[in-house]
Amino acid sequence: MIKAQEIAVDGRPALLTVPTEVPVRAGVVALHGSSSSSFEQPIFEHLAATLAPLGIAVLAFERAPWPYDDVDIPYAVQASGAVAAYQELKLHYDVPVGFWGVSQGTWVAALAAQQLPETAFLLLLGCAGVSPAEQMRHATELSVRRAGYGDEAVAGALEIRDAVAELLRGKARGEVARDSAERVAVDELLQRRSGEPWFDLAGIPVDLGDELPVWHEIDFASEPLYATVKCPVLLMHGEDEANLPVPETLEVWRRAAAASGNTAVESVRIPGVGHWPGTPDRSVEGISEDYTAILRDWFTR
Repeated sequence: MIKAQEIAVDGRPALLTVPTEVPVRAGVVALHGSSSSSFEQPIFEHLAATLAPLGIAVLAFERAPWPYDDVDIPYAVQASGAVAAYQELKLHYDVPVGFWGVSQGTWVAALAAQQLPETAFLLLLGCAGVSPAEQMRHATELSVRRAGYGDEAVAGALEIRDAVAELLRGKARGEVARDSAERVAVDELLQRRSGEPWFDLAGIPVDLGDELPVWHEIDFASEPLYATVKCPVLLMHGEDEANLPVPETLEVWRRAAAASGNTAVESVRIPGVGHWPGTPDRSVEGISEDYTAILRDWFTR
């Protein structure tokens, strides 16, 4: 049996789920993917329902809002929230505490661990070893190919991706105006390519709008960060992962672990799923039993 208690992390709502029949022996802070800042989401609910009966306290918290219309909340901002959640959980239970993160949250987990040398472990679901820009480039290419298009379509989609990425890099440096030659060239490219049957698979709108967002982490360097991680790490990827290059990611972690001397980095593949560890409706009920077993096995061996 388990029980859930609403608490607060930095004044924002959070949910702490704990066992009722066994002692709390460890804790996990759950970290968000890019799509939702809520402390109430199926993947967190599943995590708590899976781990709490094993004696693991699970803390999910509301991510701090970001007042700007940017591509992502800066990772450093997210990591400060993760550190606050870690400290809050430690106030409730003086046990080893680690982080579980999904997708973008895996970078945040590693950043939080960098700030907290006492971090007990990292459980990373859908972790990328390349930069966000490279990750999206990989996802775009695979999406176009899986839709049945050939090299020409792939080249066109990647041309769009690369052009917009370079424009956003200029925006981050404060160098791109609405009527600049660079912006006009990209707008013309999008208009010219918008009639292609594969255009939507590039994931870029025809109209970028008057004000470009800032993509703070577009070229975020994963490997130097991972080389600072000294705690046990479990890397979990779906066998059908399409959002990021798994072999390259595992090689990055191999080099990072060698540099840091971390001998406790493991990798597992989850059968029958992609980036999300379950059915496309993203329901709790649809989450893979294999993924559930991986979590249970890691905490009970």
